[in-house]
Amino acid sequence: MNYIVLDLEWNQAAYKTDEEIDIPFEIIEIGAVKLNRKAEILDSFQELIRPQVYPFLLRRTKQLTGWTDRDLDERGIYFEDAIEKFLKWCGRDYVFCVWGGSDLTQLERNMSYYNIRVPWKYPLKYLDVQKLFALEMREGKTRRPLEAVVEHYGIPADRPFHHALDDATYTAKIFQKLDRAEYESYYSVDYYRLPKNRFEEVTFHFKTYSKFVSRKFNLKEEVIRDLRVRELRCRICGRKLHREVNWFTDGHSYFALGTCREHGKMRGRIRIRMTENQEGYFAIRTIKNCNSEEEKKILDKQDNLRARRRERRQRGKGTEEKE
Repeated sequence: MNYIVLDLEWNQAAYKTDEEIDIPFEIIEIGAVKLNRKAEILDSFQELIRPQVYPFLLRRTKQLTGWTDRDLDERGIYFEDAIEKFLKWCGRDYVFCVWGGSDLTQLERNMSYYNIRVPWKYPLKYLDVQKLFALEMREGKTRRPLEAVVEHYGIPADRPFHHALDDATYTAKIFQKLDRAEYESYYSVDYYRLPKNRFEEVTFHFKTYSKFVSRKFNLKEEVIRDLRVRELRCRICGRKLHREVNWFTDGHSYFALGTCREHGKMRGRIRIRMTENQEGYFAIRTIKNCNSEEEKKILDKQDNLRARRRERRQRGKGTEEKE
């Protein structure tokens, strides 16, 4: 198995009214580096793409990438030809590595727009090198830009940034320095293609948490009413947890607390997201072990929400009495 370290550059409409909803970002460059299982560099790939949807580059795109309209007209090939060459170059058995989670989504969007079959199956698992670096540095949700991590490792900045092949090369060099044996199990999942039905819904198990991804629902209210979405099971043994706090929302996510007789307290979180085509909603539910400090945070969050609701009711009663 090889690693394909991928980076893309893209262009977009100058105004929202001119945006093509099925392809808001049009890829103008594909860059990639192929590594073997030991993370040794084997080969590289680069293609400029002649844009068809947004034929003129934005000023910001020109400033970031350094490419001009003339570069793409003279050196670029059509996306269908570029993706055919790229997929052939990738080979059969590989794992994508990217810096951040947006490149694969945009790649699939562009392929869908041109009716190109996506060869990989759901779920598409990939390695987000930016996230893996944050894990190794114990930085939580912090995500450093590529330039900062290149500087952190003392990697010579002898290539321009915001060129796809150059950024892919920097990402590959960072990946080589990570403790892959420790953090490679924390793969990410691409949500462009969701489970089609209940039978395709899937739960991923990581070292410290589990993640469930639901199928698509037409309405947001349908998501949280679904019994499987609201399940609260031990991330280790799969048994139903004894619920201590039922699901409640702070307006952004849903939270719950439960206990497994064998594996202790656990906390659940449900995030409801809009699908990529903005035609529905899906849920991501995570279950993690919970210490006393984390338990207190959830209980305090619930108490604060209840207090605010009581305060609103009291204000409402006061207004009615005055009237």
